[in-house]
Amino acid sequence: MRDQNDIISSWKIDDTQPLVSIICTTFNHENFISETLNGFLIQKTTFPFEIIVHDDASTDNTASVINDFAAKYPLIIKPILQKENQYSKKEVNIWSDFTFPKAKGKYIALCEGDDYWIDELKLQKQVDFLENNTEYVITWTDFYTKKDAELISNDFNSTLPAVYTIDFNTLFKPYCTYTLTSVFKKDAVDPFDYKKFEYSKDNTLYALALCNGKGAFLNFQGAVYRWHSGGIYSLQTPFLQRYSSYLNLKEIFDKIPQSRTQNIKRVLETLLKASAFEALKLRKNKEFKNSRDHQNAINEFLDKAGLSLKMKYLWRYIKSNI
Repeated sequence: MRDQNDIISSWKIDDTQPLVSIICTTFNHENFISETLNGFLIQKTTFPFEIIVHDDASTDNTASVINDFAAKYPLIIKPILQKENQYSKKEVNIWSDFTFPKAKGKYIALCEGDDYWIDELKLQKQVDFLENNTEYVITWTDFYTKKDAELISNDFNSTLPAVYTIDFNTLFKPYCTYTLTSVFKKDAVDPFDYKKFEYSKDNTLYALALCNGKGAFLNFQGAVYRWHSGGIYSLQTPFLQRYSSYLNLKEIFDKIPQSRTQNIKRVLETLLKASAFEALKLRKNKEFKNSRDHQNAINEFLDKAGLSLKMKYLWRYIKSNI
């Protein structure tokens, strides 16, 4: 691994102000965070960058690992080590309240503490694109999914062009906008606007950015998305995965007029349908009885569905009770 002087020596811009702020949020990632930080430190750039690592009061050794890295790279790594968990507080948003305000860069790159980058020119490629194409404000790249030791590739290399423009007419067609690959202009997103959303997710961030310019998917494999049992998304039930995404996108649709395209309407319909059918599977479970979300999803779906889809759902309901 390169030392701090070696990294800084390649920065041709004679300025201590970082051009890019890499923001990494982490919690109980002691088994992964070293690989994540190493993925940042292998980046070969002509510009300065900083690494802001926010640990949310991990109960394992994540903070200790971060401190070890920060001691070796004090000019690059800027830790934020919480003593009390912030994610659990309803009024707190990690990006809006802690990490984005600390970012000094013109651009922000995101990657959580259990994912990692593998292309040493990832940042350089994305920043070069944004610098040379000012009508774009955000970029993503292709990635692998890692399940245990297996690396699974997407089919984007054969189905998408080298540069695929993303706006509200193409967002989620296909779903290629993953947080671990995103780089965006900091001034394209007001962190306090982001905090106004009750069901905020990374899609909220993208939607706010797309109000100020276009997005681009750059078709090279720059990172690895790790699927593991301790991941926030993988811990959710299939119903919650779909319904939380529906609530998030519906809020975007309601609050951001630019998002009210036929494409986003279709995605909303798909998510609501999937949520209702997943809720149906849980009707006899304790989880269904203890949450109103399942019945809310079913009621809203039936209110909006056409006759044939309602009949299909009714038939599924009858079969589930036999």
